[in-house]
Amino acid sequence: MEDVEVMQIDRIAALLIFLTSFVGFICNTFIAVYIRRLSLLRNSFGRLLQLQAAGDAVFVLVWAFYFAPVLFFDIKPLQTLGVASRFAQLCLICYDISIYTHLVISLNRFISLYFPTSYQNIFTERFTTVLICSIILISFGFSWFLVIVDCKMGFSIPRWMLDYVSPPCEMVNVYYAEFFRGLIVISMFAITNTFTFCRMHMHNRKKQSESTFETTQQKKRRAVETAFVQQVTLQGLLYVLELVTYFYISNWFTVPTDAKSLAESSNRWPNFLLTTYAWILVHALDGVITLIFNKQFRSVLRHPFRSQATLNASKTPSRRNRFVTNRTDSNRKKSSILACTFISNSNTGYGSSVHV
Repeated sequence: MEDVEVMQIDRIAALLIFLTSFVGFICNTFIAVYIRRLSLLRNSFGRLLQLQAAGDAVFVLVWAFYFAPVLFFDIKPLQTLGVASRFAQLCLICYDISIYTHLVISLNRFISLYFPTSYQNIFTERFTTVLICSIILISFGFSWFLVIVDCKMGFSIPRWMLDYVSPPCEMVNVYYAEFFRGLIVISMFAITNTFTFCRMHMHNRKKQSESTFETTQQKKRRAVETAFVQQVTLQGLLYVLELVTYFYISNWFTVPTDAKSLAESSNRWPNFLLTTYAWILVHALDGVITLIFNKQFRSVLRHPFRSQATLNASKTPSRRNRFVTNRTDSNRKKSSILACTFISNSNTGYGSSVHV
């Protein structure tokens, strides 16, 4: 890190980094800790979301409690390259975990829509465990590759961003190991999400035309499935936008390399917002979007210490009983047949065209 004096404007940037990162840390940590308490997410999709939230939480944790304080308080002993490069490496690992998890989640939703009868056989508990371990190992592997080729990142106080120390780092290694690889992965889940979203849209239009034949439980199930797809699609879109702003749009707001000229540059804030802040924001918003699209987390917020059994207790049977009681004998028989048919289909995996 450069040995420069921290000014008031630097502290404003540090405060913005801290506030955004702290909100992201709270949201993602809450998801990672409590997601297994929700019956709808105690499955492959939920475990992948948990890994994603954990990676995001560690990423923003580093920015909130290391980089932001170092910038705000100008802590010289923590500004050395040896210290900063380790925290930067941890950020890269968490970023890779996040994008790889997004890709696997996108494939998870894609298969649930296009191959619903095979979904349960593909995303088993064992296969999900293998996927999670593979994501973590690959993420660690790429970060150590950069260390081996002597590409270390330090935190630039004047630019408010992580930057590779060159020389000795050859930027061609960074291009292929980070940018090009990230572009391929993000493009893959962007394309996958597009096909999944289109499929869900057509599925909903078909179901709406047949709404008179749908039970209340089927409609609720379809609403949950739609929310899952919308969540994954929006999160994937944010990563695409972040990649574009970081590597392309930010080039329109170039900043000088020397600290004195940089302090006077009008492009300093736009460059920071399009690079460092966009990188932090996309990880923070991951957690926010997950909470918005999963209403089940609200019950956890209202009752954080309630047991899983109590939290997931369904009120559906009692409502159905009250409904059946008020019907005539013939309608009661018809309703019972429909309800039993739905329950039977749900148990065999064919009650809905989409599985979670």
